[in-house]
Amino acid sequence: KLDDYDPYLFQSKDGGKSWQSIVGDFPAGEITRVLRADPVRAGLLFVGTETGVFYTLNDGRNWMRMQGGIPVVPVYDLKIKDSDLVAATHGRSFWILDDITPLRKISANKRKKGDLVLFKPRPTYRLKLQWAAGMIFTGDGKAYGPAFGLPGTTYPVKLADGTTERRHLDTGENPPAGAIIYYWLDNPPEDGLALSIRDAKGNTIAQFSDDESQDPNQRLTKHKGMNRFIWNIRYPAPEKLDPDLVERSYEPLSKSDIFSKGGGPTAPPGDYNVKLECGGSSQDASFELCKDPRVETTQTDFDEQFTLVQSLTAKLSDLRSSVNRIRRMKNQLRELSSRLPKKRRALVTQANKLVTRLEAIEGALINVHRETPRDILRHTAGLDDTLGDLISIVAIADFAPTDQAKEVAKETVVQVDRQIAKLDKLIDGSIAALNEKIVIAGISTIGA
Repeated sequence: KLDDYDPYLFQSKDGGKSWQSIVGDFPAGEITRVLRADPVRAGLLFVGTETGVFYTLNDGRNWMRMQGGIPVVPVYDLKIKDSDLVAATHGRSFWILDDITPLRKISANKRKKGDLVLFKPRPTYRLKLQWAAGMIFTGDGKAYGPAFGLPGTTYPVKLADGTTERRHLDTGENPPAGAIIYYWLDNPPEDGLALSIRDAKGNTIAQFSDDESQDPNQRLTKHKGMNRFIWNIRYPAPEKLDPDLVERSYEPLSKSDIFSKGGGPTAPPGDYNVKLECGGSSQDASFELCKDPRVETTQTDFDEQFTLVQSLTAKLSDLRSSVNRIRRMKNQLRELSSRLPKKRRALVTQANKLVTRLEAIEGALINVHRETPRDILRHTAGLDDTLGDLISIVAIADFAPTDQAKEVAKETVVQVDRQIAKLDKLIDGSIAALNEKIVIAGISTIGA
């Protein structure tokens, strides 16, 4: 137990002439096993007991039990590694609090009401080894998620707030793969929250908010007290193919297409800035994105890789935007054909020919025969598949693009641009001519 006679639990003042107790309001029934002082923040102490971990921000005057999911278990040793707190338990393995930066920065004294506090994120390492096959087979009542190189099994669980959490059955969990951003709210604000990430030149990379329309896994929380947001250190993902425009002869058993998922380019190492806004107040904080210390890649290599991945991602967005446009126009042309009277058969014939020409361009851009995710294995790949594979190859590890990858990228971009140019020419030519005729007939134009 913490004891007034234990010299290890006191702090010396005035050259050892006086002593200050750090017992404070520590629970009297706890049995203490280990005490650690934070080497960065004065007054921040951690104690491991028979039932868990306690901490104090003010040299032991007030103690709080550490939350965060750690079970009631004896903690026999503690270690502070950089900004992580590692707890060795008796019988429940190691537990790591991924980032104690907020405990180092938050004031132990009462602050003014209405405070909005953005904590400076710690340096974040850009790692490429946190990957797995993901949920390859999903559906009602099943979720198989093998992780290559990791002897363990995980499965996703959708929480009440709409977010998805990955549960680990028989393996430990890595820290979040991204920059950990903490902010403090005295009370849930009535105004909306907005968070933006900028690069060293001030260019906005990504923006997030608490709006309900946001992806739940990328939505800002507004809890009273401490809040945490993980930026996945990625630029925005390419535009998606509109699922409402996909034509299938049947409903596939597999509901998702794992090959169309993924984010945008991973940000290269460098300095970044995060800005948090609420109402009329805002706060900024800078942080560093560091390269994996195990790799010898230079900054020039990282920048070259990022530039190529960013350009390929933009081209993939152009391709998918064009396909969505083609599919909308095909639907409009088919509806036009069904609505035109018999005396307008020439227009019907013209509309049907335009559908055929649009389908030819669509078939070059994507694999139009794919009806399920696994069809990629038995049909010729489209240019979108080639772009997606190129992005994966260039970005899979920390190295500059190979000459072969750059050459294939150049050829693929030329092919995509050629098909998009055909589409633009068709829209400006034959479709525009058709629109002039149907406007006279009082029918909506194609492509509007």
